[in-house]
Amino acid sequence: MQRHARRLFLAVGLALAAGSAGAQRPGCPELGALRTYRNEAFAIVMDYPAMFALDPGSVPASRDNARFWTADRRATAVVNVSRNRERMGLQELLRGAVGDVVQNSGGEVTYRAARGNWFVISGHMVGRIFYRRTMLLRSGAVATLWMEFPRDMRPCIDAAVTVMSRSFRER
Repeated sequence: MQRHARRLFLAVGLALAAGSAGAQRPGCPELGALRTYRNEAFAIVMDYPAMFALDPGSVPASRDNARFWTADRRATAVVNVSRNRERMGLQELLRGAVGDVVQNSGGEVTYRAARGNWFVISGHMVGRIFYRRTMLLRSGAVATLWMEFPRDMRPCIDAAVTVMSRSFRER
C-alpha cells in the first residue's frame, strides 16, 4: 500500500507541476505515465515520466550506469553508482561536485542543498541547465542522478526533474 501511495503522490505532483492534470505547456512533449527504473545490483529506484526513455545500450553488465533520453535527445538523465573507495563524506563529495562544475567545466552553481545522506546542486553549464542529486548508500557506494537540458526546455522539464529527483532513493 505504501508503494501505491507514493506513486499516486508522485503522479499528482507531476500533474500539478505540469500545470494541470490534462494540460501540457505549448510546444512541450507530453510527460506521459510514470515508469520505474530499478537497479537491483545497488538497491536504488527512481520513477520517471514516459517522456524519457531508458537507453538499454547504456546499461553495462556492472549495472552501474543507465541513461535516459527525451525523444528529441535534447534532454538526458544519467543514473550512476560508484564505489566510494576514499570513503568521502557527504560534504567532501559536495565540495568535489561543485568544484568539478565550476573549475573543470566553467559552470555556475545557482542552488545547493544537503540533508542526511544526500545533496543537490543545480545551475548552468555550457548553455545548459544541469541538476545533480547524489546520495551515500548504506553499502558505502555513491549514487548520482545527473540531468541536463537546454535552457529553453526548462518549462517542459521542470516537472520531470521534480518527480525523478524526489523518487531517486535507496530501497
